Amino acid sequence: MRIAVLGGGPGGYHAAFEATRLGAEVSLVERGPDELGGTCLNWGCIPTKTILRTAHIMQDTRHAAVFGLESDVAQLDVSGLRARKDDVVAELRSQIAASAERLKVELVWGTGRLSAPQTIEVELAGGGTRSVEADAVILATGSKVFELPNIDHSLPGVWTSDDAVSLTEVPERILLIGGGVIGLEFACAYTSFGSKVTVVELMPTVLPGNDKRVTKTVQKALEDLGVGFRLDQKVETVEQDGAAMRSTLDTGEVIESDIVFSAVGRIPDSEGLGCAECGIEMDRAAVLTDEHMRTNVPGVYAIGDLIGGMMLAHVAEEEGVIAARNAVAELSAAEGETPQLERVDYDAVPACAYTFPEVAVVGSSRDPAKERGLDVAQSVAKFTANGMALAEGDAVGFVQLVSEKETGRIVGCQIVGPHAVEIVHEVAVAMRNRIGVRGLAKTVHAHPTVSEVVRAAAHDACVKCGV
Repeated sequence: MRIAVLGGGPGGYHAAFEATRLGAEVSLVERGPDELGGTCLNWGCIPTKTILRTAHIMQDTRHAAVFGLESDVAQLDVSGLRARKDDVVAELRSQIAASAERLKVELVWGTGRLSAPQTIEVELAGGGTRSVEADAVILATGSKVFELPNIDHSLPGVWTSDDAVSLTEVPERILLIGGGVIGLEFACAYTSFGSKVTVVELMPTVLPGNDKRVTKTVQKALEDLGVGFRLDQKVETVEQDGAAMRSTLDTGEVIESDIVFSAVGRIPDSEGLGCAECGIEMDRAAVLTDEHMRTNVPGVYAIGDLIGGMMLAHVAEEEGVIAARNAVAELSAAEGETPQLERVDYDAVPACAYTFPEVAVVGSSRDPAKERGLDVAQSVAKFTANGMALAEGDAVGFVQLVSEKETGRIVGCQIVGPHAVEIVHEVAVAMRNRIGVRGLAKTVHAHPTVSEVVRAAAHDACVKCGV
């Protein structure tokens, strides 16, 4: 059997690798070697975390005296950081290409579109065209930056996240539109580098959709860092005024900056897929699928940012693996046989923000759980009582567990604080495997570690849930 994958991002290459492990012949279509790895590797997750690592070091040198050190504040070498970021990205690209070669996945370089249900028409990067035919196709074309219609993105003083990771300069003043994960991560980075950053957010809180304790703690921490906020406000117009940008808010306030950075998110990139000709059902730009990643067209699957939902790299990876398994199962099924298909368990998928401090959530917070009719208890343990957090000088934040009374089943968890994006997986594993708060509380945690705060919250949950 042959499977073709359109898009070489995290979802696409994981789908390709899983399909070939299951015995399929696989072709993976991507625009070119420099884009292998998709948004995550080239313009998103990896570049931003590389940049934030440098920002962390700069913040540490500013507080060296707290640790008994005498040190000058580190000075940023923009070209040096850009080179390091590029090296990290290039190394990971080469690892993906090496894995494809080892697994015998055919890499086809060019811009592809679905020209028939089982055919991808490719404009080859080296010139010419090629039709890639397969028994099943997995669409994984990802997402693109959403551009606000009231802003002229062709102005030299208007940035998106793609410009921010390019590291051409550190502006003195940045007006950042969007207080979500993307906006706040860049706010932490560029504030650390010396920019005066003002965040304008349409909603009343930063990180909209998160628990109140999370949003308040993060906003206070970023304000202490030097970030300014205009919440529940909107940028109406942006104009170039010589070398400066003039942004007018719906309150009438005019803010001058060197750069206006639009960080309002991403949308599915379905342009040019040829979906209309193939009859694939769509909701605006997103391709619709069932729980098994199947579109309405037999033999065509779709995954990742292309289908909307949780637009996260690790979600795309899992969807890619599930789509590959289901495609192979359906193609391998004997006539009249019903194949056993898999689905993604979205309830135990963590979502993270690599801000200062870090944020990690999994499952539901208390109020939405109550709205669903669940009888839940909320337990909180703070990092200020944790020896490791105090020793590291990073004790802002908490672990908050939401669990069902009488059963102790974990419904969700919210963490703000040191290593939050790592320790959240302890709770995710517990949720995925139906381990309740009693199981977490009975598990001995090494001392001193920041993960002990999870156990402390679990002990409190046991009392409140009566388990």
